Amino acid sequence: MKPLLFASGLLALGAIGGAGYAFAPALLSPHETANAAQVAQAAAPVATGTVAPLPAPVATGSITTAAATPASPTASGPRKGMTYRSFNVDQPYIALTFDDGPNPETTPQLLALLKARGIKATFFVLGNMAAKHPEVLKMIADEGHEIGNHSWSHPQLTRIPLAAADKQVGDTSALIEEVTGKKPRYLRPPYGSMKPALRDHLEDTFGVSIVNWSVDPLDWKHRDAKLVHDEIMKQVKPGAIVLSHDIYASTVEAYGQALDELIAKGYKFGTMSELIAMDKPLAPKMAALTAKPAPKDPKKQAQKDQKKPKPQAVSAAAGTRPAPSAPRTSRNGDLY
Repeated sequence: MKPLLFASGLLALGAIGGAGYAFAPALLSPHETANAAQVAQAAAPVATGTVAPLPAPVATGSITTAAATPASPTASGPRKGMTYRSFNVDQPYIALTFDDGPNPETTPQLLALLKARGIKATFFVLGNMAAKHPEVLKMIADEGHEIGNHSWSHPQLTRIPLAAADKQVGDTSALIEEVTGKKPRYLRPPYGSMKPALRDHLEDTFGVSIVNWSVDPLDWKHRDAKLVHDEIMKQVKPGAIVLSHDIYASTVEAYGQALDELIAKGYKFGTMSELIAMDKPLAPKMAALTAKPAPKDPKKQAQKDQKKPKPQAVSAAAGTRPAPSAPRTSRNGDLY
């Protein structure tokens, strides 16, 4: 691994932080455009007494304890061409995920909450934030959490040229590997925006699987710890991927209470890789849901079928094709 160089608090990345990327504050969330005041607010130190006192470690909430050891995995790794939003699991496991960091003030406080309870999570970091605070990025990795890619500066990847999207993802993955020694396996696209063709390209080029979410407490919008806590508890269910942001003091405060309540309800926690290993494909269930029901009156149905226009044939000579049908969506919600 190449040695890390620091100058004026910034990581000298050589070719990794090439031209075109300034180490400016990242967008604050995958849902909004932040102004300078919001950037300052997000990076401001957490007020004393904001975070609830930590109770004694709770063994039952840890995926590393004997009681919380994951069941035998049904898959060795991510499924190709998959966008993960939740999991089909036998036990009440959930994945806690945190975006837009690392933040030198709030991220360590969140790490303390997780460590006290033996919980492992997945942090989707921004490249320009990780370049400013590599020591916090390394702290996340050293404490056993998984680190994912959230792009370099939070653009909507589906609205920029492919070469620019490659640079956003490639530079961030290179930086994460440089600091932690591990290449990220997962990408959370900013705003959750992804298309199948781009997903397949990024998967093949950088070896990353796409991860979105099923629980969104809108902590980027509601800087209210109680409201964030309430939304998490209301939306969560086994197999959930919970989205939050470790750059807000109110989010850290919300988790001070939410973690203990989730543990009390019997929830267990794992990284993305651990939940993916437990995930069971939904193919049989989905096939049953999408199967076409038999017609009530076979004779009437046969008459309707005879009246339907025949499909337009493709003419090799003229090169014509039938008009495209309306876009369809897969079970992942992608258009194809």
